Amino acid sequence: MTYATDKIRNIALLGHGSNGKTSLAESMLFLTGGTDRLGKITDGNTVGDSDAEEIKRQISISLATMYAEYSNCKINILDTPGYFDFAGEVAEALRVADSGIIVTAAKEGVTVGLEKSWKYLNDLKLPCIIYVSKIDEENGDFESAYATLRDKYGSSLCPMIAPIKNANGKVEGLVDLIHKKAFTVEGGKRKEIA
Repeated sequence: MTYATDKIRNIALLGHGSNGKTSLAESMLFLTGGTDRLGKITDGNTVGDSDAEEIKRQISISLATMYAEYSNCKINILDTPGYFDFAGEVAEALRVADSGIIVTAAKEGVTVGLEKSWKYLNDLKLPCIIYVSKIDEENGDFESAYATLRDKYGSSLCPMIAPIKNANGKVEGLVDLIHKKAFTVEGGKRKEIA
């Protein structure tokens, strides 16, 4: 399929190492139909980390480019390594990026990788969002992570989506705060709930 240039987006995934950038890329590919399976870093079968050394170490070493199709647009996903030894790969991605998604883990809050990514994107005047990952892991606390981010970056941050947790603290779904709708996932498909 061919795309007009106004239908192509380049999105860089940035942030500290092991915070979930490659897993987010896998989810984006899977949910848009770009792949028929959800790869896992621990299984060594992600689309982005295909190098033998990346599979062995379970970290991204080089910039990985993938694409997904969504709403008649081609979205080029630029998955960057999070470890500072590979900062050149981040610079490569930012030269072509239209925007950035900064990924931080719910139990991490503000990391050096997040701060650097925020600075890079601000210096380049690129729009960005912060994606809080691993909210379902032990000690993953979205509210605490958001409060820490808000304290650091002020009122320029506001949540667009928030988790729904049950009494045991397990994530049961998400609330889209923009459209005022709630969702859960059943059988790999999104289902609207009350």
